[in-house]
Amino acid sequence: MVRMQTSGDENAFAELYVATKSGLYGFLMSIVKSREAAEDLMQDTYIRLRQSVQTYKAGTNAQAFLMQIAKNLAFNYMRRGKYETATDFSEFDTPANTSVEELADTTVTDAVLNLSDEEAQIVMLHAVSGFKHREIAEMLGKPVGTVLWSYNNSLKKLKNLIKEE
Repeated sequence: MVRMQTSGDENAFAELYVATKSGLYGFLMSIVKSREAAEDLMQDTYIRLRQSVQTYKAGTNAQAFLMQIAKNLAFNYMRRGKYETATDFSEFDTPANTSVEELADTTVTDAVLNLSDEEAQIVMLHAVSGFKHREIAEMLGKPVGTVLWSYNNSLKKLKNLIKEE
């Protein structure tokens, strides 16, 4: 479990960032389905975290606090997106500069995008961010049994999707 300081300690923030960045990115991707938007929201989340660190209750789950901020920002983004037109810049990407690690992350991320929104969130929160199924159930307002069932079905779907590729 990641601990968070309520003071302005840069080292504590750096540790929190390193421990949560991939899980946070995956969680945001599962909601917004756009790499660029997920990256922007990730930055916004860490900025908002720094601005609201005083409201964090020491001793509670720092990752859950961070994910709640991210979820709120992502849902606000999605609401705003209904009134905006998206532009696809993917044709300007340069895959030659992509590292092996980024390519592996991309394959998994693309597979997760084939899941429903709820399934993708559950997989990212558990497998990437390390939340317990009980914690995920609380975050999503679902029964634990539903979260477990959805997680197991999602894993089966992911295995099949990755085998196909």
